[in-house]
Amino acid sequence: MGDERPGDSVFTTVAFRNSTLLALSAHEKRLIHFAEIARCPPLELGTLRQEIRRALEVTPLEAGLMRIKWSSTGVLSVDIRKNPMIRGPVSAISVAAPRWPRRFRGIKHGAWSAYVAAMDEADRMGSDIALLIHDYCIVDGDRCTPILLDEDGVAYVPGEEQGAVSSVTLSLIEHELESAGIPLRTAWLTEELVRRCCEFVVIGTGIGAVAVAEIDGHEIPVGEHLLIPIERGLNAAWAASEVR
Repeated sequence: MGDERPGDSVFTTVAFRNSTLLALSAHEKRLIHFAEIARCPPLELGTLRQEIRRALEVTPLEAGLMRIKWSSTGVLSVDIRKNPMIRGPVSAISVAAPRWPRRFRGIKHGAWSAYVAAMDEADRMGSDIALLIHDYCIVDGDRCTPILLDEDGVAYVPGEEQGAVSSVTLSLIEHELESAGIPLRTAWLTEELVRRCCEFVVIGTGIGAVAVAEIDGHEIPVGEHLLIPIERGLNAAWAASEVR
């Protein structure tokens, strides 16, 4: 993966418990959309589901993460691994964000080594996650989407325009945030927003939802205004997910 170019492949990662895959249909649609953007060959849904079913049949794991990759040469691969759960609150460091041509923004593609390097740097520094920075703004997380709760009661999240990956997890919890009276808006997460935020949470397929307690040594308030509705949304998504 480290030697690949952005257009060489696309991928998505799905969480599973026993034979239940979290938001599989949303991940399938996302992967097919990613393939179109990266100009990979068309991906047939029937072929995709057949490979997913085969992978679940042979894995000894009862729960974990499934990485589904589609290449520009028409090769489909499904790899399953354990999900190392992270308990919050977590510490984060900032790392420079990679910048690709505009059409690759928002998708998970072949040139993903910068995100892997960010995770490795966080681990080397004794932190749990890395937050990706561009023009002094947080634009994404190494394997997660950052959400902050501003003092005005609005939750802000970086979007594709800012450089964030299109997030399935975000789509699963947006309704619960709005129902809890917390509007969700896309924005550049500036230093000023981070400095005055009331809470900061990261979400993702593998990480779930955890509070961030510090960024580069700067203390962040920890609360539950974001976590409670987010966890409610994730639990509902698991209950509604497909069994294979």
